[in-house]
Amino acid sequence: MSTSASFKEKMAILVIDDEPDFNEVFVDMLKRNSYKNVTDVGSGEEAIAYFKENPVDIAFIDLDLPDINGIDLIGKLRAINPDTEFIIITGFGSLDYAIKAMQMDVGAFLEKPISADKFVRTLEEVMIKYQLKIENQQFLFDIEKANKEILFLNDLLVNNVDDLNQSLLLTMVQIEKLNPTEEQKKVLRLFQQSIRKNARLTRNIRKLELVNSKTEASLKKIELSSTLNNVINRLRNDYSDKNFEIIGEITEERHVRADNDLLHLLSELFLISILNDPSPNIKINLEFSHTVREETNYLKINVKAFQVKHVYDQKDIADPSDLKTKVSEQSFQDLGPFIINSLLRLYNGYVELPDDETNNLIDLYIPKSDK
Repeated sequence: MSTSASFKEKMAILVIDDEPDFNEVFVDMLKRNSYKNVTDVGSGEEAIAYFKENPVDIAFIDLDLPDINGIDLIGKLRAINPDTEFIIITGFGSLDYAIKAMQMDVGAFLEKPISADKFVRTLEEVMIKYQLKIENQQFLFDIEKANKEILFLNDLLVNNVDDLNQSLLLTMVQIEKLNPTEEQKKVLRLFQQSIRKNARLTRNIRKLELVNSKTEASLKKIELSSTLNNVINRLRNDYSDKNFEIIGEITEERHVRADNDLLHLLSELFLISILNDPSPNIKINLEFSHTVREETNYLKINVKAFQVKHVYDQKDIADPSDLKTKVSEQSFQDLGPFIINSLLRLYNGYVELPDDETNNLIDLYIPKSDK
């Protein structure tokens, strides 16, 4: 990576040295090498005053100034402009000063006498470091700006979908008052599916934002059987038109290290099958076992359900057209698997996809919690 002439011209360079002849020679040399914005001062006091009034990208600083030690001056100047890169100049070699310079994270350490070639070459190296730092800061700023825009668009989407749901609900109420025909009832069922799908989408968008702000401090001991019962009851209420059965030893007391959103994780896991299984009698089989990996005790939940592996495994595809097959109620995978992954990462758990041609098996590993 090299520095362009335009970048050199924009660089604000300050030479801080109490030897006027040294300053004159090197300021002139820098200007002849395309560095147009170069200034020199002869003391720490002048340097501090200059920093307060002017931006400085790179500063050459003599350690042995008449009014202040160069190391101490760097601390004062950094308090004014933390982004400035410093190149230390000294008339005497000292291991102690070199160590202090390293601790101050200066760009370079030059010992007099300094050749013109070494002076310019060192400046070029520090400039590259400075340029990378500025580009990285801009990159982080752009990411933060993009994140804010995404959050704004998410909120806008959620609010618009909520408004749409309200409109659909009002339409349903009006149609129901008219003693609807069978054809109209079909339309009502389509409205119901759209409302339910939209509500789930907005709920998951909000949940993803919430999960990303969580820390491990929110984790606690969660009793699994009561959570499973709550999940089943909620799904039966929300999806009363779906005839599903969750089979397994779900009443046995088990404890895992998670948080209250374990309920949401399990709901999204079961919905993969409930929403996609065309069977009139949907069955979801759960098997529980314990395993130890890398000195961590896990509760393993083996889930056998319609296309659960197939749908989950396609969570990272780039385009809806890449789906291998279409599912019954939705043409493209929703946010469910992302919710599952985000929460499992928070819990320090993980997912395994067994080698299964039916695409009906998935294994969840959640750290156990002692009773």
